[in-house]
Amino acid sequence: MRSLQPADFLSNSTPARCFSGAARAALARVALVGVLSLAGVLTAALPASAAEGAPGALPPSVRIKPLMVPVVNAGRIEKYTQVEVNLEIGDALRLGEVQLSIPRLHDAVLTAIYKGIDEGWIVRGNIANVPALRRRIDESVVAMFGKDVVTRILITPIARQSSLQ
Repeated sequence: MRSLQPADFLSNSTPARCFSGAARAALARVALVGVLSLAGVLTAALPASAAEGAPGALPPSVRIKPLMVPVVNAGRIEKYTQVEVNLEIGDALRLGEVQLSIPRLHDAVLTAIYKGIDEGWIVRGNIANVPALRRRIDESVVAMFGKDVVTRILITPIARQSSLQ
């Protein structure tokens, strides 16, 4: 016996005729959501429901891929650590614009991190002054998109590499 496929619910086949038109449409949406989530396409579509007030939904966000941050000691790079930055977007309608600007955002965040090293906000790979680093990233984001587009900046140290020796 053959298993049911999503296409079975979209046609006039025997399984599809077992459901009313509204139920068929709902099943088709569920099948489409399943296919899209497997393909990774849904990451931008789900946060839009958060802006519409869906209970328990996460706000839309943009992930800046992990950045390599040098651990500097006495003017020398000892090793590297990785930092990931996520930006929560206040207006789901601006999500596409922000996603298209990820290369510029990557550069702005990396610039802020290197400024943080120079200013002493990042000491031996540890972020000693997170509020100052967030403010610096926020200044860059406001300059790019205007105020209130990015509502929250999440900074996560994720890995360390051993020394370069």
